[in-house]
Amino acid sequence: MKRIIGIPADGPELEDKISNHFGHCNYFVGILVDEDKTLSKEFAIKNDGHSSCMEPVLNMKDKNVTDMIVGGIGGRPYMGFLQVGINLFQGVEGSLEENVKHLLEENLKPLGGPSCTGTNQAHSN
Repeated sequence: MKRIIGIPADGPELEDKISNHFGHCNYFVGILVDEDKTLSKEFAIKNDGHSSCMEPVLNMKDKNVTDMIVGGIGGRPYMGFLQVGINLFQGVEGSLEENVKHLLEENLKPLGGPSCTGTNQAHSN
């Protein structure tokens, strides 16, 4: 099954770092995970600001994002992702590629609520 993982990021490339806060990131990056778990950049949207907390949520839904990895996220976008059916995971310090690999290895915790700052720790099963 093909998945698109969305991540708020400091830069537009897979080697760039995850942003610590969803709404204040420089880019929203989508990473395509093929059936053989090959990663490729699907999109990079520059975050020039937004008129509401739901705007980036709806952008991710329109880009067919299935999961989001975030460093930190406020209550309104958190609830928005739940409403549109996009799974949220707590990211860890590191690159976008490292975070997606952690997700695929089931080493990221599902996000149980809004968090303004990341915990920066991977969860081992």
